[in-house]
Amino acid sequence: MRKMRGKSLGEKGICTVVEHIIVHNLWEYYILKIEEDVDPEGYKTALVVGDYTEIGQVYMPEIEPYIVSRTTKLDDLQPAIGWEWVTDEEAAAFLGE
Repeated sequence: MRKMRGKSLGEKGICTVVEHIIVHNLWEYYILKIEEDVDPEGYKTALVVGDYTEIGQVYMPEIEPYIVSRTTKLDDLQPAIGWEWVTDEEAAAFLGE
């Protein structure tokens, strides 16, 4: 699990990434940890890097046949374009905590 700082559709923020997925068309899915259990059955909240970079719900059964890479080992992973990995302390400072 790692924290990433950046912006999606103009909104800046911090995301906690728990998994990274690449599908055959090279779209990337940064699966996010959500504090509340708001995702309906089969859905995950993700930062999706494709034609655009945006955060939304992904129906996992729909993309699973097309996955070419899937990992929870995020230490050597590059952040999404326009985003950067941050420490817990940097995330707290950014959020004013």
